[in-house]
Amino acid sequence: MMASVQNRPGMEEYVDNFLAENSALRRKLQSKSEALLILSKDLDQCRTERDQFKLMAEQLQDRYSMLKKKSHDMGLSRMMLYSDGFESNRSGHSVAQLMSETKEQNKALRIEVEDLRQKLRDAQGDNKVLRVRLTQVRAGGNVGESQQFPSHQREQLVQQLETLNVKCQQLAADLQAMLDEKEELVTERDAYKCKVHRLNHELNCLLKGDKNNHIDIDALIMENRYLKERLEHAEEEKEISVHALSKYKNMLDKKRNKGTVKLGTNNNTGMVMSHKQVHQLLERGTSAQLPNTAATLSDMKSLCLALLEALGDKTLALAHQKKANRILASRISDLESLLQGGSAFPSQLLLEGYASSEVDKDMGNILSAEQHDSSDSEASIHLETLSVQSDTESCGSKHDKMNNISGSSVDSEDTLPPQLQQLVQKALEEIKNDNSNV
Repeated sequence: MMASVQNRPGMEEYVDNFLAENSALRRKLQSKSEALLILSKDLDQCRTERDQFKLMAEQLQDRYSMLKKKSHDMGLSRMMLYSDGFESNRSGHSVAQLMSETKEQNKALRIEVEDLRQKLRDAQGDNKVLRVRLTQVRAGGNVGESQQFPSHQREQLVQQLETLNVKCQQLAADLQAMLDEKEELVTERDAYKCKVHRLNHELNCLLKGDKNNHIDIDALIMENRYLKERLEHAEEEKEISVHALSKYKNMLDKKRNKGTVKLGTNNNTGMVMSHKQVHQLLERGTSAQLPNTAATLSDMKSLCLALLEALGDKTLALAHQKKANRILASRISDLESLLQGGSAFPSQLLLEGYASSEVDKDMGNILSAEQHDSSDSEASIHLETLSVQSDTESCGSKHDKMNNISGSSVDSEDTLPPQLQQLVQKALEEIKNDNSNV
């Protein structure tokens, strides 16, 4: 009895310790479960973000490929600004002319489609009449109707139906081709619309004449010339790399020698040796140790030719590297001279504040203004052309008349460059001709 009483406090202490340990384990388990929930939420969020980024990357890749294909299809011959400056003798169609030609083609296609639809309806009506008469003949109609359509006439009608069916299928194919061509024209129109909007923004930046950002046309021409040289150099290096790669690939496909190479023992021509094998071959023996045979001479000849060819490739690569270094040196000197003036890339100043999302809005405003005020626009264009011509004739009054045209508050000492002045005059003359044609 006394032993049980003495063991009771120890049991109570053991139970208390067990309960405390159990509660601590429960708290740890609860904290671990909460941490696991937080980690699972973070994992789901990371997966969602990963899927979003993957979708964005795919969309950007598709958009890049589509824009690259459009720019490649449009070509450089349709551009109104060329890499060799603003004064160019090349002939190109303006956007207004292309739009008018597209509208005329669409009208002609609509008329042709309506005509074809009318012919199709007539053919369908004839088919219905022929089917009714054919059913009457098969049902044993009267003698008069059976005499009106003998067997040879029925054969002719069937042949006509077959030809009409073929024509109908051809018209359906032509209609689908016209729809596809229309989609291409719409895509090309959108591309030209974006191009016109960007060029309009650049011309506005040039005509405003900001004092803080002076645009130098010579700097733009120099930048275009540098980019053209870099492109030509990259194309040459690509051709050389492709040629060398095809040559070495063919040589490796023929045969690849491994191990030690001995002169006069290789019967197959066109052998491929590594630099280590060539070094070992040249260090191993002298002319006295080598066998004086025709095979040895042929191998030595092929080795010399291979070394000369490799030397020629290295020399050509060195020449191209020197050319690239000269281009980069000239570019660095030009950039240093431009950095002293404060503008390294003049093309970025022209696109400052440009937003491609406002193309439809600006073009809609321009078209609505042209529809409502066509007569006023023709008069203003005529006045602008007269003022521009008078500007070219009299250099003293150039600045005042340009203020009347553009409406910008520019100092009396600021004047446009001669190339830009000619470009503005040509643009105004094209707008006047387009309005007179419309």
